[in-house]
Amino acid sequence: MDLDRLKVSSFERVTRPIEPKDSGLITERLGLLPGHRVFESGVGSGFLTASMARIVYPEGEVVGIEIDTRKLEKARENLEQLGKVYEKSVMLKHGDAREYLEGLEDEFDAMVLDLPEPDRVLEVGLDALKSNGKVAVFCPFFEQVRTVWQVLEDRCTWLEAVELIERKLQVEKRGIRPGRTLGHTGFIVFGRV
Repeated sequence: MDLDRLKVSSFERVTRPIEPKDSGLITERLGLLPGHRVFESGVGSGFLTASMARIVYPEGEVVGIEIDTRKLEKARENLEQLGKVYEKSVMLKHGDAREYLEGLEDEFDAMVLDLPEPDRVLEVGLDALKSNGKVAVFCPFFEQVRTVWQVLEDRCTWLEAVELIERKLQVEKRGIRPGRTLGHTGFIVFGRV
């Protein structure tokens, strides 16, 4: 598969994947670089995992934890499209993120959470981030943004919450008009410890 043309549409879905517009913002705000180690919980179909693995490859790693075995198997199938990038830079595990992170310190450069009750994972997981490590939490509802913010505000030196909306324009000889809008997919809370 041509890695430059990797599209969310080529991934078989068992859940709604994070949209490319959100994936791009997440990888940029996390400041991912080759060699970084990233923790991800809520792997879903694996599209965000693929985006991050392509950046951290070849020495870096994305450690993905998924509690739903059906989603984990589908993510593995989808990520196999990456070939060597998958083999070298992705480690997928079945399990509970909170249990996996408990007791870990200074392991990861970044953390991405897309799961119910991310606040519970953050309560034990922030110590697993290296100094100046960054976190991104995908939240479908305002209430979840508020809960995540409360957990992060005392531990982070920088916090930001965003909603990214994409609107395509129709460019014609006579002018430009608004086209199809890809509206709300969720909110993203970013922080740096």
